[in-house]
Amino acid sequence: MKYPIFKLSSLVFMSWLCCLQALAQDPNAGRFDLAPIQTALAAAPKVNLNFGPAMMSGFAETVRGQNPELAGIIESIRGLRLMVFEALDPVHARAQTDSMLTALGGEGWTAALEVRDEDAHVDLYLIESDRFVDGLVLMVTEGEGTVVVANVYGAIDPALIGRLISQGGALDGFDLESLTRQFVPAADDS
Repeated sequence: MKYPIFKLSSLVFMSWLCCLQALAQDPNAGRFDLAPIQTALAAAPKVNLNFGPAMMSGFAETVRGQNPELAGIIESIRGLRLMVFEALDPVHARAQTDSMLTALGGEGWTAALEVRDEDAHVDLYLIESDRFVDGLVLMVTEGEGTVVVANVYGAIDPALIGRLISQGGALDGFDLESLTRQFVPAADDS
């Protein structure tokens, strides 16, 4: 009689573990809502990209033949979001971005990189689980009223990135200039 109870309790325990694992793999973990940024800056972005897993898989396929490791990293990214604002009041823009960075810190994001120059600020925040970087938020403000905010989220394996960088040629096969031309208007297009 003890054996069926043991089987039942084992089954319940295994089900509980599977549920925990499913909850831990939230597909939106690391996703940062960029909409309040637009509201806070009271401006429309000049560039607004919002790519999900399907687009990221497509980007991965473009480099898979030349750089399978990079393709694996790109494929692990569930989303890429980017907003570029220009011609903002620099004092207002800096105050709003500083407020957003404070909010990120309060939501469990870690300040990973901070660069301060005379008229430019660069901040990189990340949120991570035990094994993965779940999200990155990059915020750049420049004195002439330009703000760039980017969010990359997914189960990004830092060990894979480290191996790729250690091999050299981390971005081989990735034509960022061509990609940028597709989505960012040229200076004379404005």
